[in-house]
Amino acid sequence: SSGINAEYGDARVAEQAAVDASNPKVLASLKKFDDASSMLLTEPKTKKAKGGKRGKGGKGGKSRDQDDEVMVAPTPALGPTFLSPAQIAAELSDFSVFQSLEPKEEGTLGEIGDLLKKQLDEKYRLALDEEVRKRTQKSSKAQQRADEDTINNLYNTVILCEKGLKVFEDSVKSQIEKHILKTIGTDLIRATFSILAEEYECPYSGDTLKLDSLIPYLPKGAKPHGTSLITSITSGSDVAEFLENYSALTDPQFTQLLVRKLDKKKERNLVFAKKQALLESLKLEEKAGELLNIATSLMFLKQQSCLLHIPGRCISSVLKVVSAGLSEEQQHLLEGLQADVVAELRGEAEMSVERKQALRGLVTDIVFGKHDE
Repeated sequence: SSGINAEYGDARVAEQAAVDASNPKVLASLKKFDDASSMLLTEPKTKKAKGGKRGKGGKGGKSRDQDDEVMVAPTPALGPTFLSPAQIAAELSDFSVFQSLEPKEEGTLGEIGDLLKKQLDEKYRLALDEEVRKRTQKSSKAQQRADEDTINNLYNTVILCEKGLKVFEDSVKSQIEKHILKTIGTDLIRATFSILAEEYECPYSGDTLKLDSLIPYLPKGAKPHGTSLITSITSGSDVAEFLENYSALTDPQFTQLLVRKLDKKKERNLVFAKKQALLESLKLEEKAGELLNIATSLMFLKQQSCLLHIPGRCISSVLKVVSAGLSEEQQHLLEGLQADVVAELRGEAEMSVERKQALRGLVTDIVFGKHDE
């Protein structure tokens, strides 16, 4: 049967393993098999021999029950299997060598199926293991790239938001920094700490409240930076300090994670992509408060070439900065539109469709420079 095994088995087993590697039931069976096999290797069972009697004699006599413990052969774990003997025989019947069999000789195929079954099951499990391993490895690499892209996007967004803070008074600047750290900063640290937890084998679940559980697992030189970052996103108000500690924690000596600062070209691309996303949101947003927030971000981006990420309570302060670069007519219109938004937020009057469209038109003119002086 070895020739048949080689001709039929290898290719057919590989084909079936490739199909089954995407089958949830087969994968669940494979996991059970692997888990059970690991337990059998690490937890040998013992059993007391039946019929033991208490030993005779003086002090120190032990019962035979205590002595007569014997090793019990582990029960084999049943994992995913290849085709049944009958299915193997049915497939073999398509081979030309078997097509001329007389009806009375067809039992030969069944016997061959029985003989091949065990060998093919072993080959199948090995092929399935290999197929799953390759797919998992490919998936892991793709996930790693996706995680790195997410982290780099968050990191550089924080940098571009920090660039524009210099135009605000200290009291406003502090509020914006707290907001940046509690939102984008928290997302960045959660994503980064998840990667570090895998690298340093820390049982980390992704819960923000347990971020400090990673610190004991970090190298001595990285621990102060990790602790400072947790403090920053919970109660800090200094984005520059946050970025400094983040850069130190993600130094190549501490992690394989590749964190890249933007060059001028990529920075322009990121700002442009953000502007396009905001312009699309400007067209679709109907809530007055959100519409004003988007409008403020677009006008600030136009003037400062920096991203803006602010809490709603700081919009008025940002608009004061923005207004300084507008014409007198634009300033007057913006003040009136802002008053309409505030009135709606207070429940005093609903902002009309026409006034919302006027806000969109003003912002579009400012962003594309139609009425700049």
